Amino acid sequence: MHVNIKEFVEQSGLNEPFYPGKRLVKACPQPGEFRSHCVVYDWRDPAKIRVEIKAGLTGQDLAPKDLAKYPVSFQAPSYIEIDVQTGDMKTVTQKLVANDDDEEDDEDGDGRKGKSGGGGKRPSRKLEEDVSHSRLSFSSAVEGAMPQFGKVVDMVIMGMKIAEEAYDSVMSRMTKQISHAKISATELVAAAGKLVTKFTPPAFLKPHGDENKVYKYNREKNEPMFTGMLPG
Repeated sequence: MHVNIKEFVEQSGLNEPFYPGKRLVKACPQPGEFRSHCVVYDWRDPAKIRVEIKAGLTGQDLAPKDLAKYPVSFQAPSYIEIDVQTGDMKTVTQKLVANDDDEEDDEDGDGRKGKSGGGGKRPSRKLEEDVSHSRLSFSSAVEGAMPQFGKVVDMVIMGMKIAEEAYDSVMSRMTKQISHAKISATELVAAAGKLVTKFTPPAFLKPHGDENKVYKYNREKNEPMFTGMLPG
C-alpha cells in the first residue's frame, strides 16, 4: 500500500514539521489513571518511517512494572512501518551534493571557478553521500525536495500482524483516531477483520507447558477425586 506521507501527517493532526532525521511525539492525554498514551513518529532513518503507539505521554519505553498498569491494548506492540520511496531519496541526495559543490566553488578574478582553499583532492562519493544523508536532518537543507511518498511494509496492532489487504482500512481508522488524540487499538484490529496473519505474544507473556503433549485419562488415579460427588 502506497501512502502520501505529507497528507498522512496533515490528516493525523501533527502540527510540527516532520522530515528525515526527526522524531516527534504526539501526546494523547486521557482522563483517569494509566490511560494516557501517545503516538511516536520516528523518521531518524531517512529511508524508513515508524509510527508507533505507546503507553504514557513521553514516547519512551516504560519499565515492565509500570507498563503492566496500562490496558492490555497498550502493553502489546502497535506500529506501522513505511519505506520511503527510493526515487525521492535519490533526488534529495543529488540536490544536496549539487548544493555542496556550489558552496565549495568560488569564482576567481578571471571569472573561472575553482575550489576554495587551494586545489585539494575531491572527497570520495561515499563521503559525499554520508554528508548528504546527515543533512537530511534539517528541514531547510533542500526546500520542497523532501520525500513525500512511501509504501507501508509492515503493520502490527496489539501484537498481531495485519495482512496487506487490510492496510488501507486500518491506516484510515488510525489516522482519524490520531487526529482526535485517542487511540483504540481494539477498533484498529476490528477494522482489519479476519485479515490478521500472525499473532505475536507481547513481551510480558511467556508460554507455559507443552501444547503438543498428549494427556491420557487414568481411571484408577482420577476416579477417587470424584467419589461422593455423584448422586445416589
